[in-house]
Amino acid sequence: MTSPTPYRWIIVGLTLVNQGISIGILVYSFALFVVPWLETFGISRGEIMVAIFLMQLLGGLISPLMGRFMDLYSMRWLIVGGAIAMSTGLFLSSWASDYWQIIALHGLLLPLGMALCGTLSSQTLVGKWFTQGRGLAIGVSAAGTSIGGFVFPLITAELLGQVDWRTTLQILAAFTIAVMVPLNLWVLRIPPPDVELLLDAPEPLPHERPWTASDILTTRMFWIPIAGLLPMNISFAAIQFNLGAYVADLGFSQTTAAQLISIGALSMIVGKFTFGGLCDHVDHRFLFWIMALSLTGALLLYQGSPGYSALVAAAVLHGISTGGVMPMIGNVYAARFGTLSFGKVLGFVNMFTMMGSFGSLASGWLFDLTGSYDVVFWLLLLIQIPSVTIMFWLPPVPAKRIVA
Repeated sequence: MTSPTPYRWIIVGLTLVNQGISIGILVYSFALFVVPWLETFGISRGEIMVAIFLMQLLGGLISPLMGRFMDLYSMRWLIVGGAIAMSTGLFLSSWASDYWQIIALHGLLLPLGMALCGTLSSQTLVGKWFTQGRGLAIGVSAAGTSIGGFVFPLITAELLGQVDWRTTLQILAAFTIAVMVPLNLWVLRIPPPDVELLLDAPEPLPHERPWTASDILTTRMFWIPIAGLLPMNISFAAIQFNLGAYVADLGFSQTTAAQLISIGALSMIVGKFTFGGLCDHVDHRFLFWIMALSLTGALLLYQGSPGYSALVAAAVLHGISTGGVMPMIGNVYAARFGTLSFGKVLGFVNMFTMMGSFGSLASGWLFDLTGSYDVVFWLLLLIQIPSVTIMFWLPPVPAKRIVA
């Protein structure tokens, strides 16, 4: 199977933009709307976290279906549809008169935008265009979320300082549709190489075949990485979406919160390039354990009443550890399941890993009960123990056959 090398990297560039906009706005900028929404709607932190929890949970639940569609239908129109859904959801949120309306939009339109424009579609695109050098390509592609996480919180914080949160959402909605729709219509006019050619190869390896849902869900190759990586997603959600309120409790401004989010996002780029590049050469278990060690350091630094320097160090360590999650997911599963059913496999993976979004809701509730986030950080440390242990049993990557 051959792929035009320059165009393959144009596809990677497109996924950088798609993820940067969708994840940068929907995920990384959410924390900056928490304080304005608390003031506008007069609700608790636990209640406000329902919106982001619902968006991530439902985005995960629809991922298997969306992944199946990505294996069967044109990704060009699926991604364009996701961009329209995201823009519409942001615009309608700006008109909310009660917080339940924001929750409803985070449960209806915005999950479609996240699933069709975010990591699921991006990693599926890269998986379909790359056979060799996939680890590096996925690592570069995954950096798009962190670039968005660096850029959009700063833009959002600046907008919130100049106009109200409603106008800010309207500006972000207009930007989304103005950039993503024409760009994807133009770049994705060329379909990916015909991966079905892999079926004609002599004596195909077990992972280079179509996988049924039953096959996927009954092998430990599927479940062990989820068990190992899920606690990292829980930690990301618990910290990321409460960061605005957390730093406010420490006496810092929302500008500081935006800075920490951006520092963490830049560190995630380092993690993505590092782990993505090493995935082709290093035992995946060792890479995971390095990620877990970095996350442990971050959680210890967040304890108590840290100063600005400690918060920056924690953001760096947290960014490096969670930055490795997406390239690890893409490479761990592509290396073991192949590309023929990659959208389907990744859809199931997202369905379960997105359950980590419960971290945002649980951390908000625990704060409401205890008046502190310290208990949250200690619980996040404890759940690392079983995840580190279970990775010992991760099956090795099947012997590779070069596909030209």
